[in-house]
Amino acid sequence: MKLSMTCFQRLLILPILAAMSSCAAYSVVNSDRYSGASSAVPAEYIPSPGFCRIWYKNRAPEQQPAQGDCETLKQDIPENAVLLKG
Repeated sequence: MKLSMTCFQRLLILPILAAMSSCAAYSVVNSDRYSGASSAVPAEYIPSPGFCRIWYKNRAPEQQPAQGDCETLKQDIPENAVLLKG
């Protein structure tokens, strides 16, 4: 069976999309306070989907608060922190 180039290209895209969907994803809710290389969040500290985490820019990853409910955490984000949404 001969595949057309378009069909072949579609077959190549599927594994790429599958790999990308397994990557850790998060968003920074208040990104205006979040900049600089020291603000990088290690993958193991990114909140799970549906959860949030307050992230202090000047704290070591192991000293960050645990993830929690987004509705609760977004009500009181300290000035020196951001809210990460999983």
